[in-house]
Amino acid sequence: MSQEAPPEPLVAYDHTDLVNRPKRIWNWGNIPLPGLLLPALGAAFGFGLVWLITLFTVSAFLPFLGMSMWTSILYFGPPFGIYFVWGRPLPSALTLSQQIVVWTDWWFQPKRLQGLAADQEPEQLHWQVILFAPGSPRWQARYEAARRAAAERGSAFAAAGR
Repeated sequence: MSQEAPPEPLVAYDHTDLVNRPKRIWNWGNIPLPGLLLPALGAAFGFGLVWLITLFTVSAFLPFLGMSMWTSILYFGPPFGIYFVWGRPLPSALTLSQQIVVWTDWWFQPKRLQGLAADQEPEQLHWQVILFAPGSPRWQARYEAARRAAAERGSAFAAAGR
């Protein structure tokens, strides 16, 4: 009798990238224009709001940061940069928002915050099994009735010995 090789593990690839693909909802003639990436637009708007408030506040004390043609790049460049970087895949194939979630999950997990996240495998694994069989006669009678019914149907439950 020949032994069969174990089956190869299943691997799933998302070649469609439906979640992160830019939506093409506007056309200019027959040319599809890329739609807005709403998560990136939200991130850029939130960052831009905080950025502009901060720069306007600082410019009250530093006059050279006042609004001009040259400082407008400083005022509006970073929010535009956030928009164009946010939804694009990084070399890890994750978008920036997904990568931030992974980093946050890694750095702020409870074991790491408590200092218990040593990067080593345990030398011995200990298993503990707790078997519970109620001593109530009513429960025992119902259990035996269920085992008899399973034996009549030929269920695997009845084949298990006590």
